[in-house]
Amino acid sequence: MNAESTLVLRWSLLLVMAYLIQVGFLQDFRPLGVHLEIMLLLAICAGILGGSSRGAIVGFFAGLLNDLLLSGSLGISALCFALVGFAAGVLEDSVIRSSRLISMAIAAVGSAVGVLMYACLSQLLGAHSLSDPRLWLIITIVSVINGVLCLAALPLCRWAEGLGLNSRAY
Repeated sequence: MNAESTLVLRWSLLLVMAYLIQVGFLQDFRPLGVHLEIMLLLAICAGILGGSSRGAIVGFFAGLLNDLLLSGSLGISALCFALVGFAAGVLEDSVIRSSRLISMAIAAVGSAVGVLMYACLSQLLGAHSLSDPRLWLIITIVSVINGVLCLAALPLCRWAEGLGLNSRAY
């Protein structure tokens, strides 16, 4: 198996496992009634570790899987997650010295942007998501939780990227 095939296989395995966790466990675990977004987190972590193109590719496929869970239009999550994954890669590339705190900040801000972008695109397609009084609560909870969970997701994404499981080096 060549390196590219191994990379695709590892990312596919990680995405499927994250999807199963999202469907099996996190559907019932909703802090303050908010649906957690670990698929968005994987897109952001892929951008942080693999660059903008990896973030966009992983974000697209993570978004497609995420769209299977939602009742909205197919493809909105794919577009949002791809753009956020790309932006995370660009931000990480512009940082002179990366650290855990910077990675957490990128994950938190990227999560906020991803949720808000999803709400805006859904609004354009007829949903009333921007008028939801809980929108800012949702953005806050997803951002904080993804910022913290990024510390666990980055080593897994390092493995998928073929960089090993060393959690100290980002």
